[in-house]
Amino acid sequence: MFFSFFGPFGNGGDNGNPFQSDPFGQGPGQQQNPFSGMNRQQGSAKDMFRNFFNGKPTYGKTKPSRVILTAVIFLVQLFVQFYIMLPAINIQNMDFWLFVGENLIILLALTALLCTGSLAKNIRKVVLAVIGIGVVAAVALSLLSSPILQSHRYADIISADIEQKEIAEYTPTIDNVPLLDKDSAARLANRALGNLVDEVSQFELYNTYQATVDGAPVRVQPLDYVGFVKWFLNRNTGIPAYITVDMKTQNTQIVRMPEGEGIKYSQNAYFNDNLTRHVRFRYPCDMLGTPHFELDENGNPYWVYPVLEHKIMLFNGTDVKGVITVDPVTGDCQRYMLGEIPDWIDNVYSPELIMQQYDWYGSYQSGWLNSVIGQKGVVQATEGYNYIPKGNDLYMYTGVTSVVSDESNIGFIFTNLRTRETEFYEIAGAEEFSAMESAEGVVQHLNYDATFPILLMIEGQPTYTVALKDNAGLVKQYGMVNMAQYQLVATGATITDCLENYRALLERNGAQVSESATTELSGVIDDIRTAVINGTTYYYIRLQGNEVYYILSAAENEQAVLLNVGDTAELNVETADEGNELQKAGLKGATAAVAAQEEQTQTESEIIDTEIPETQE
Repeated sequence: MFFSFFGPFGNGGDNGNPFQSDPFGQGPGQQQNPFSGMNRQQGSAKDMFRNFFNGKPTYGKTKPSRVILTAVIFLVQLFVQFYIMLPAINIQNMDFWLFVGENLIILLALTALLCTGSLAKNIRKVVLAVIGIGVVAAVALSLLSSPILQSHRYADIISADIEQKEIAEYTPTIDNVPLLDKDSAARLANRALGNLVDEVSQFELYNTYQATVDGAPVRVQPLDYVGFVKWFLNRNTGIPAYITVDMKTQNTQIVRMPEGEGIKYSQNAYFNDNLTRHVRFRYPCDMLGTPHFELDENGNPYWVYPVLEHKIMLFNGTDVKGVITVDPVTGDCQRYMLGEIPDWIDNVYSPELIMQQYDWYGSYQSGWLNSVIGQKGVVQATEGYNYIPKGNDLYMYTGVTSVVSDESNIGFIFTNLRTRETEFYEIAGAEEFSAMESAEGVVQHLNYDATFPILLMIEGQPTYTVALKDNAGLVKQYGMVNMAQYQLVATGATITDCLENYRALLERNGAQVSESATTELSGVIDDIRTAVINGTTYYYIRLQGNEVYYILSAAENEQAVLLNVGDTAELNVETADEGNELQKAGLKGATAAVAAQEEQTQTESEIIDTEIPETQE
């Protein structure tokens, strides 16, 4: 058919002109459609599709070349789809079944277009039967795995890891908690990125990840390529650095990779340098969760992927069964099952997964019917969460509220994100968003917004601690809200000021407040600096031989305004700030430099008078 159509070009026709009255070689006087042969044998494409899907026989017999062509086209597009979509080849993965269904439909279309006869008919029957069975199976599995029939299995996923404790056993204090939120850490990292003068136009911050490094709360922020061109130009050298932000001290550090050991595999890289594609080709059957960027005990970066499974039928009851670590420099991968995971990995379970599993536990521990009708004892996690370090592990905090209560918590959970060990503390009080509104109300004239709080134990009182940010997203103040009595709110320009104001507030309301531990220190003033923060003047003084600046509030230390360089100051320094460059102190006493000199001159004069003998007349 193909060659009969183009035959006149080869045979020449009349004088080799293909545009004569008989261009198709049908003989004189016969003006026939050149496609009529195809119509007789196979019909039009429209008829082929109509007959194929209506179950009517198609015309002719499929040539082997067409079968091969159909197979080649199907396999090529199948590989391209898999290369782009990267579904896990796992019967528990819904994306895999969607991938299969989509390719069955493509196979159906290709067969209708390129194949005829019994082959096309048989393929149509098989494909439609498989799709039909798949739809019925999906509906059946959805019903069989629903909480109506499987409520206790949902509740049991996390129930064994929950331990109820007394509030007196809750240990997090202000000494080692993050004072910045995620957005503030990202701002500091963006400023640091500007110091990479040669690379700043080539890379951008990909995301920020919470971790605990040497017991300190840290945000680790990898860099990534800005588009395809930047990846292509830098793919041989890789990404040169990552950034860390200490969430307590705000110390921001650019950590450069060793020469010739740039980060090759990343989320925004292309082709086989793409991180997820690199992992998928090595572990084609594992369902992967959201990866985290973490540091091992030597400061080496790794990407950590949770490996997921479904514990209820095929598609429900999501849980974690292990992790895959990826060295972003070499691409080396290592798979760990639960119980084998190294201690330096903090994020095995995501906070969102923990909250979902706790909601299943809180809703279905007494059965599905109770969760709908009686709702006795039915609880759920509040909408937000925050991170708190404990030892060298990372914990998440979130409140627990009754499903029938609007603005109060009945307790909270404290969960280790590596092991899922969960502590439940039963204590009634305001829920987090009420506390945030209470803190914002104190500074409403400044129009500050509160971050999601961290729950700490301060003077034996469960206390929400929040950062108060202005419209530019900068932290301007800190606030503390009593959980049981959320009308008790204190704020301060620094976390130390806020703590002192809160302690004073508790004392005024009848609570027993311990005295702050202080250390006496004296020395000659070497430098004095001042700052006005929210209407209060602060004096920052440095003593000779010391690199620390001690903070004196003029409101609490009126004599601070009289201090000068060269004066001798006696301070009470709070030990809670030990090790910091700025430490809060109180002025115990001071000796002016001039007065001391006059006193020394008078003393020397008295000594001279004593030593000179009286002359006799």
